[in-house]
Amino acid sequence: MEQICNIIQEFFVSEVQERRATGVVIGISGGIDSSVVAALAVKALRPTSVLALLMPEEGVTPKEDTDDAIELATNLSVPYRLIEIGQKKLEIMKDLPSDSLAQGNLSARIRMCILYFFASHMKMLVAGTTDKSELKLGYYTKYGDASADILPIADLYKTQVRELASYIGISENIIKKDSRPGLWNKHTAEGEIGLSFAVVDSILRDLDNGRINANKYQHKDVSRIRELIMKNKHKGEMPIICKTSNYFH
Repeated sequence: MEQICNIIQEFFVSEVQERRATGVVIGISGGIDSSVVAALAVKALRPTSVLALLMPEEGVTPKEDTDDAIELATNLSVPYRLIEIGQKKLEIMKDLPSDSLAQGNLSARIRMCILYFFASHMKMLVAGTTDKSELKLGYYTKYGDASADILPIADLYKTQVRELASYIGISENIIKKDSRPGLWNKHTAEGEIGLSFAVVDSILRDLDNGRINANKYQHKDVSRIRELIMKNKHKGEMPIICKTSNYFH
């Protein structure tokens, strides 16, 4: 684990230096991914070079998540801002049709806009908190929570992030917590996916290595993972450009 910590910390330092940024801004939710990214950013840089943004949504974000995020920021000695997005979202929704999934994605995109506002204002980089499991499944909001300048933990599966969190001393309260994207009330990642991350990560690893054992998993579980990968493939692709230049002379 020490080597992984060193690699990620060196990544922070080199990216900030090469891009001539003053530091990184991170959206911290009280969840494990953002907690690990924030803690490693502080180890790599310094507390004053890290800005933590807490962006709960009233009626959706559990109070314990906000409390855990505040405690983390305080323990790391990083400056933080608490910006409640619920009222801002309601104001926007006055002019939009009702759609629970689209509304959930809107929450992620509002947070992204706020992160990039502060990144621009303070000449910082947005450090994303998406892990490898989420990235491979496409389990994120397009132009939302996966939008970032750098992705420090995107080569670590969720289960590996939990191991790393324990190694660097993240609170057990955060480590044991269900992964909660929080796009709507009581929204959990494993609940929406329908599988635990232990199973998800095992299947993803085997798919990567081309060695799925039919006796190791239930067929429906492998099918579910394949379905998510294919369904969300577009999220990792650049917008398609309509080629017309050859028709101009």
